[in-house]
Amino acid sequence: MKEGGTVKSWKRRLFVLNNTTLNYYAMKKNGRGQEKGSIQLAKCSKVAPINYKKKKFCFELQTPHRNYYLMAADAQEMNEWVAILEEAVGVAREEKAKTAKPKAVSSEEKPAKTKVKVNDFEALKLIGRGSFGKVLQVKYIPTGQIFAMKILNKATIIARGELPHTKAEKSILTRLDCPFLVKLHYSFQTPDKLYFVMDFVNGGELFYHLQQEKVFDEDRTRFYSAEIVLGLEYLHKEGIVYRDLKPENLLLTNEGHVVMTDFGISKEGLHCSDDRTATFCGTPEYLAPEILKGQKYGKEVDWWSLGTLMFEMLNGLPPFYCEDVQQMYSKIMRAELKFPKKVSPEAASLIEGLLERLPTKRLCDPEQIKAHPYFASIDWEKLAKKQLKPPYIPPVRDASDTSCIDPAFTKDKTALSLTDGSEGGEAIHLDNFTYVAKSTLNK
Repeated sequence: MKEGGTVKSWKRRLFVLNNTTLNYYAMKKNGRGQEKGSIQLAKCSKVAPINYKKKKFCFELQTPHRNYYLMAADAQEMNEWVAILEEAVGVAREEKAKTAKPKAVSSEEKPAKTKVKVNDFEALKLIGRGSFGKVLQVKYIPTGQIFAMKILNKATIIARGELPHTKAEKSILTRLDCPFLVKLHYSFQTPDKLYFVMDFVNGGELFYHLQQEKVFDEDRTRFYSAEIVLGLEYLHKEGIVYRDLKPENLLLTNEGHVVMTDFGISKEGLHCSDDRTATFCGTPEYLAPEILKGQKYGKEVDWWSLGTLMFEMLNGLPPFYCEDVQQMYSKIMRAELKFPKKVSPEAASLIEGLLERLPTKRLCDPEQIKAHPYFASIDWEKLAKKQLKPPYIPPVRDASDTSCIDPAFTKDKTALSLTDGSEGGEAIHLDNFTYVAKSTLNK
């Protein structure tokens, strides 16, 4: 038996060890069914029996991106599988070591700093605050580079059951390499805090600019929407569903390009078109109907959120907005979608396709979305290379200016501590949390 990766239910699977790869298949009466996945044993850090959710005869395989939980029929079968897999993992590591090529190092290269700590950074300004912690603008003292540092309180995360989401966020951030998604440079921890050091993106939240201007014109809406389409397309190809697309999570660079941020409730592991998850999460205004109905859902929910966001950019409010959350949920599931006359037929057509209530009928294919008449003026190749001129340039002096960030944050001098007494906190350690980006090492 194997616990599912997206929906946590146990299913019977046929496992076949093929040298250093463990393949698993659907079970059928007449034998092997469709292949459901594989585990590369060279990437396994641990194979061991485990007490898991009150199930007997369980063991786990730990990999960098996921822990696999399996359940044998009895103790003897479990012990046999663990022994065989441990041996296979050892063989896989030996083969990997033999084939690995030593990296050529130039005599002019300086030794890279592979670890960072709190004292390597100087706090400059508070730029955000949430229920789990805060975000600071910081300077990395050895190089003078400016970053955004997200500081999370371990005790709060654990008490609220958010540790799996935090681990997933770190895993996702280390994989991202897209110009429209925020980049992680470092992650490290103290006894009671977690630190994410990321790009400092200072053109302001899309939410801030929308509040200032009430609505955007179609050209500006089209440009931002197109860059978001490329960001979502990249995430979905990586098997990640974003689940929190909203103006507060979209930042503008000092040049005017969109950067998607905050992957705290994103879900990884949805590689196949029929992969589903079931967690009720997100921001009320942008939730797709299938989430509200408690149904299993996939990447289609992100395209619903994009349709909601496009409507909001053109009209000032989401299409089914209501101060009463329950009434808003009812409207999301049943109310008629109405457009003001100022919205062009092309924009209305695209939004209607994205806000189709049935996920199977919703416009979700990135190629079809990019080919829609609304985006006829977009050169997608140039857009992907940031060669199209943004319709709006934020009024910032340079890449460190904070004038487009809410003054309610930047004027608060009391929150500039990087530690908040963390040195004396309870020692809660997260394995494999420390990270340094390769691109950062090379600088």
